[in-house]
Amino acid sequence: MKHGLVFLLSITLFACTEERVAEDVSSGPIRIAVLPDQARDRLTSKYASLIEYLESSTNLDFEFSIPRDYPDMLAQFEAGRIDVAWFGGLTFVQAISSGHALPIAFRDVDLAFTSCYLVKSSDTRVTISEFGGESFSFGPDLSTSGHLMPRYFMANAGLDPDKFFGSIRHSSGHDQTAIWVSNGTVALGVANCVIVQSLFESEVLHPDNVRIIETTPPYADYVWAASDSLSEDVRQSLLDALLALDASIPEHREILRSQGANAYLPAGVSDFEIIRAAAVRAGVLAEDGKK
Repeated sequence: MKHGLVFLLSITLFACTEERVAEDVSSGPIRIAVLPDQARDRLTSKYASLIEYLESSTNLDFEFSIPRDYPDMLAQFEAGRIDVAWFGGLTFVQAISSGHALPIAFRDVDLAFTSCYLVKSSDTRVTISEFGGESFSFGPDLSTSGHLMPRYFMANAGLDPDKFFGSIRHSSGHDQTAIWVSNGTVALGVANCVIVQSLFESEVLHPDNVRIIETTPPYADYVWAASDSLSEDVRQSLLDALLALDASIPEHREILRSQGANAYLPAGVSDFEIIRAAAVRAGVLAEDGKK
């Protein structure tokens, strides 16, 4: 008999140790965690239907958690306290460096992901090059779409944000970046375009107050990944369930819509080569793939 979905809002930072936790996951629920890139209540609501679908489709039980922050998620995964994780591109390539992360699947939108630059709608400027000396917000340090890739593309365009902007903040998540722009805390901010669109759809953001002035070039981003301690049968079961989501089926369409996706696709390490290159340039990953 299934135990139902258990939500654990993880607020304690687990110590990261060299020795991983050796546990037989078959004896209990699979511990699944998602990147804390939005407010916790929004994430809990967003993933509820997907986790329930996975439980039903795989006949497995899941224990859902939202780690304290990006480093906490990496620490828990590397210590063996998370079995399946929804990583951003950067946290995924960092998790690969430990030798324990195996890609499962990503959304169709993750093959060509973009970041959006936001300003107040009343601002008449049309490019980020016009914001020299202004206040600016990235997302968290380890955010792929909120920090790593925008910084990477700025550097490619010859712009050093640390010298170009008058001040730089790092928000706790993409929704906070957008709200900071909306309330005038910063003049310009960059955030995950899928989340930005969802904020407009839910009317957290309003077009008469915030608008997008530029988007980055595309790159691969988020991915479901599993610990190598999880059996191949379980990993395959998860992949099959995600690939079976069909937008032509109303129940599936709602699940996919909640994830900002039209479908899921198999993911491979090679899909994240541009992320690895950007991480090496940023100094958060060594040339040999080590952190």
